[in-house]
Amino acid sequence: MTFMGWVFLGVSLTCVWGLTIWCYAKVLRLPPEEIAQEPQDFSSA
Repeated sequence: MTFMGWVFLGVSLTCVWGLTIWCYAKVLRLPPEEIAQEPQDFSSA
């Protein structure tokens, strides 16, 4: 593999892992009441 291939591989992996960790941390910082919401009753009777 050429040098630019290794550079592209490194940049791609860094972006993917960075985005994954950022999203995971963002979800973990949500307050519990925003994650588990009460189901609404949609019965028409």
